[in-house]
Amino acid sequence: MSLLITSSSLNRVQTASALAFTLTFIMLFPLFPLQTPGPSLDEVEQRREQFGGGGSLEEQCSSITFEDMFIYDKAFFDIQVDEDWQTAQVAAMAWINWTLADDIRDDLDEYLEGIVPSGGDDWLSTDEVGAVILIAADCLQYSLTRIGIRDGSAHRGGVGVDWKNTTWQNDGMDITEYNGVPPSHAEGRDCQGFNQGDCYEIPVRPSVERDCDTEINESDGADECRVVLWLNATLEIQGVSNPNDFTIAFNSSNMSNAKLDFTFPYIQDLRLDQWEECEGRYVGPDEGNPGGESPPHRGSCIGDGSSQYELNQNEDGSLTYTLFPSLERGVWPYGEDLFADFTTSPIPVDDPPTWTDAAPEDGSWFPVDEDGQRKWTSWQALSTWFSDESGVSKLNIDCSAGDTGEISQGIDRSLWVTFEGTVSITCEATDEAGQSSGNRSWYVGVPITVSTDEPVLNFVLLSDPHPFTLELASEWVATAVEVEVGLVQGGQPKNIEVASLNGWAHRTAEIEVASASMLPGDVFVWVRVTSLQGHSMEKVYDFGIKKMGSPPLIAVNPVDWNGHLWRISGQYSDPDGESVTFTLLIPEDDLREVEVTVTGNSWESEWVDSSLLTPGNKNLVLTGCDESFMCTEEHPFIDAASMPGDGDGFSSDEESGGGPIPSLGILSVMMSVFAALMYTRRRD
Repeated sequence: MSLLITSSSLNRVQTASALAFTLTFIMLFPLFPLQTPGPSLDEVEQRREQFGGGGSLEEQCSSITFEDMFIYDKAFFDIQVDEDWQTAQVAAMAWINWTLADDIRDDLDEYLEGIVPSGGDDWLSTDEVGAVILIAADCLQYSLTRIGIRDGSAHRGGVGVDWKNTTWQNDGMDITEYNGVPPSHAEGRDCQGFNQGDCYEIPVRPSVERDCDTEINESDGADECRVVLWLNATLEIQGVSNPNDFTIAFNSSNMSNAKLDFTFPYIQDLRLDQWEECEGRYVGPDEGNPGGESPPHRGSCIGDGSSQYELNQNEDGSLTYTLFPSLERGVWPYGEDLFADFTTSPIPVDDPPTWTDAAPEDGSWFPVDEDGQRKWTSWQALSTWFSDESGVSKLNIDCSAGDTGEISQGIDRSLWVTFEGTVSITCEATDEAGQSSGNRSWYVGVPITVSTDEPVLNFVLLSDPHPFTLELASEWVATAVEVEVGLVQGGQPKNIEVASLNGWAHRTAEIEVASASMLPGDVFVWVRVTSLQGHSMEKVYDFGIKKMGSPPLIAVNPVDWNGHLWRISGQYSDPDGESVTFTLLIPEDDLREVEVTVTGNSWESEWVDSSLLTPGNKNLVLTGCDESFMCTEEHPFIDAASMPGDGDGFSSDEESGGGPIPSLGILSVMMSVFAALMYTRRRD
């Protein structure tokens, strides 16, 4: 749902107050001369990070609400919509009592530390409170209103619909306070302020006797330390041109102990058509959290009853819609949205509920991957199957399972089925008058079995192509399915093959899936089954299939000489496309290891100084291993007689009676070309 307000999880007023004070001194620093210059705001990075870093006043205030700045015990908001429906006048009053009043003073002083000389001294002055009230008004004009109003047919948002269509009018916000700095505090004293007027300050925490006001007897039950805030502002409405039909949405996340009166101009026959409380929308900082994107289907919300409403007709015939939101901060990051649909249309006839086009056809088959207890459908989907003028949430939806299973409803009203094999399910909806939608029945079950070669030594060796046998379950012989089979090693399935099964001609099918593109290691089988009605299931099977890797192919070039220095090089190709690492040893010199580097499909040893080695020929051991630990070993031969001055030459073990590597000639050249071609093919 695109409804507007993502309320930040600010657990205490200190964050909002810190924001206000920080921004106060950003804007007001040049205006107020201080006796001792404090550090720049760039030096107070700790404060700025409380609000996600720097940025303009609008950027820092555009994602918060009044409740984020001031945590109150009780609040009242009076919203009077103007005759033109383009603006509304808002008057609010909030009470901050007892320990919340103590906290707000303490936090304001704490966050001033390091910004002004008097900050963090456990005293709060009239200058300091006055400054935050000024900046709070400027900040709140950019804040979220929580309110969305749109005319037209009742709806709950959706693609392209932005509920954030009400804003505070610029320069129209006025905030005043009472008792931020109690004037009759027992320990109040004059102070040196940064303003030109008088300065008076109090300790941020009252004594045990709560001596905020010596003229009030705390034993009477009155909190002399309380803080009271008043707000007056103009709300701009951008979504109403024809108020005969409109929806008003309110986000009540992190809001409780409040009352809101919405008074609309008189419109003949205006009435409330539907009100609903929608729970559970994710309102945390990560708006992409699953479950928070889709708007609810109108009439489908199941509220917990925490929020309430009243509707009263005034003497002039206008309506006042009163909200009592109640969603404690502990529920965050999950929120609540309240919707009210108003219309001048006549009250509709109470017709029976009907099945919608979104409902499954009668007699549909639903494939699932395995039996047992399964979530068959969510309430979000189920609520779209029926239509009723009172809303789907008011219907009694009754579902039953056949003899081979059971059906139950979760706390979120989703339907769960417990079965073995296949089960039939029948549902109907009845309204408060007992009128029925009629029955529809469906079948839910495991449609096929999939098998492949029997394992040998606890695994199945992957062949190319690899065979699979598909068989339609006996309970599904009255219908047909399409089966897709592919191989997967993480990511998307590859080489998908398709087969059709039905109960009258093709109950079984043999299918072969190409596997040349699979890498060495475990290989899984992806299967998707789709019924005639378009319902499908997917499953990844683990049959213990493994692909064995092939060792790399290695070609050796003639030895390179540079005086007494020599090196060898060559090309390689891995049939499985894996990277290859090389080791090169000189057995005649205590298995001395020579470093080998790899570039592209070529390998090359470092230069070796033959004068530092024992005299004589060298039978080298070159080993190349890929990522699957498949290795190839070659035995290049270094002929001491081929050193420059003694004639050029290079031979392998075969030439000297050793291993199987052919001497330089047409076979070596062909091997080099073959390796290069293999490398190119694998990467194409």
